[in-house]
Amino acid sequence: MENAGRRDITSQAEETSAVELSHNLTTVTTEIKAYQSIGGQAIFEIGRRLKWVKENDLAHGEFGKWLEKLDINRTVAYRFMKIATELDSNVASGQHLGWKALYEIATMPPDERDKPQQLDSGEVKKPDEMTVRELRETKRKLAAVCAENKEKQTQLTEADKKTSLLETQVEQLQQRTPEIQRVEVEPADYQDLKQDNQALNTTVRQSEDEIKRYKHLIADSQAELKRLGDLELTKELSTKQIADLQEKSVHLANKVQRQEEQLERVKELSSFTKQASEEMDKLTVILSRLDITVVPDGAPLILNLTEIADKAESFAANLHDQIAHPVPLD
Repeated sequence: MENAGRRDITSQAEETSAVELSHNLTTVTTEIKAYQSIGGQAIFEIGRRLKWVKENDLAHGEFGKWLEKLDINRTVAYRFMKIATELDSNVASGQHLGWKALYEIATMPPDERDKPQQLDSGEVKKPDEMTVRELRETKRKLAAVCAENKEKQTQLTEADKKTSLLETQVEQLQQRTPEIQRVEVEPADYQDLKQDNQALNTTVRQSEDEIKRYKHLIADSQAELKRLGDLELTKELSTKQIADLQEKSVHLANKVQRQEEQLERVKELSSFTKQASEEMDKLTVILSRLDITVVPDGAPLILNLTEIADKAESFAANLHDQIAHPVPLD
C-alpha cells in the first residue's frame, strides 16, 4: 500500500512539473519527497521546488531548518537549484546521471553542454555520456581555453585602445605647430636617495683614510721590530716589546682586513643605491603611464601586477628593517 501511495504521489508530481508550483509548503514538501524516492530523473524537479520555496519564502525565513527536515544538505540543495536554473527538464531527467554529474554540466558554459569533447584518454564524448571525473577534466580544459581567450581579447582591446589613442594624438599633433618642451620630473624620494648616496661616499672616503692610517701604523711597528731585532742590547726588553709589537701588528692587520671588507660592502651598497635610484626613476615613468582600469578584475595580468606589488612591499619592509636594525660586522 505504501508503494502504491508513493507511485500515486510520483505520478501527480510528474503531471504538475509543467504547471505553476503551489504556495502551500506542505504540498511542496510532499512533492520533493516523492521526487527523492524515484532517483536521478527527479533532480531537476526537486531543484525547481527548492528554488520556488526559497524565492517565495514559503518556509518563512527558516529555509535551512526546512532543509534539515527534508534531510537535504544545504550545499546539495543549492546545487539542485543550480541544476534547475541552468538545465531544462529534458537534459536533467536522464536516470543514468546523478546530481553531481548534472551539477558539473549545469556549471559548464551553455554552448558547450551538448558538444562532443575530447578527453585526455583520446575518447570523444558528449557531457551527458561522461563520468563526474571526465566532466571536471573537461571543465578545467574549457576554463583554461576561456582564460586564454579572455587574455587575448584583453590584449586586443588594449591594443585597439592604444592605437586609437595614438591616432588621436597624431591628429592633434598634425593640427598644431610642434612645440618642444623639456620637463624634468624629480621622483618623490630623489633627494633622500641623493643624501644617502652622499653619506655612503663620505663613509667610503673615511674608511679609505682609516685603512691608510692603519697601514702606516703597521709599517711603523714593523720598522720598530726590525730596529729592536738589530740591537745587541735587547735581551731584557726585546722579548716583551717584540711580543707586544707583534700582537699589536696582528691586531692592526686584522683591523685593516675588517676595514677593507667593510669598505667593499660600502662600495657594493653605494653601487646598489645608485642602480636602485636609476631603476626607481624608470619605474616611476612606467607607472605614470599604466592604466590598470582597462584590465578586468581577476585577470592573470592583475594577479601578476599584484605579485610584483607584494614583492616590492616585502623588499621595502625588509630594507627598512635592516636600516632600523643594522647587523654589526664581526
